[in-house]
Amino acid sequence: MSEQPDPVKAAFEAMQEAAKKRGSTPLPPRKAASRSRGLPPRIGRPTGRDGRRRRRPLDVDSIGAVLGDEFSKRGWEKDIAGGWVFGHWDELVGEKIAQHTRVEMIKDKKLFIICDSTAWATNLRMMQRQILQVIAEKVGPNIIVELKIFGPRAPSWRKGPLHVKGRGPRDTYG
Repeated sequence: MSEQPDPVKAAFEAMQEAAKKRGSTPLPPRKAASRSRGLPPRIGRPTGRDGRRRRRPLDVDSIGAVLGDEFSKRGWEKDIAGGWVFGHWDELVGEKIAQHTRVEMIKDKKLFIICDSTAWATNLRMMQRQILQVIAEKVGPNIIVELKIFGPRAPSWRKGPLHVKGRGPRDTYG
């Protein structure tokens, strides 16, 4: 049985001979690939885990660091912290209190809170110092320095788009 010549090996040897004739150094012979792990030999450019080519070393900053720098440059830390208080109100005060209260707005370092009943508003006023301490621990000091706590709003007697000015509802029930 005669052995067939390998065309790839023959082309490689021809390229090495041509390189020697030009005076440049030929490529060193390839080492045999280790098949111990069952992986194919690595040929070509290194790629990432998803198969795409890496363009540069992975020494870039994380997205959180880049966003943090941008927020501090633009002065958005207080706005972001206020948004965090809105989104995590139940974490700050507990699930039971959060069911009966809601954050209305944040304005000039004041947090406006509306309660379901006047009893809840009174209890929240007594807990005001503890709530401010928890907020300062979570989002930082001097972000929210005062709580404005309100009970439920009185019902509106105004119905429809038209309105006649007057004294409003009086004791006419009886």
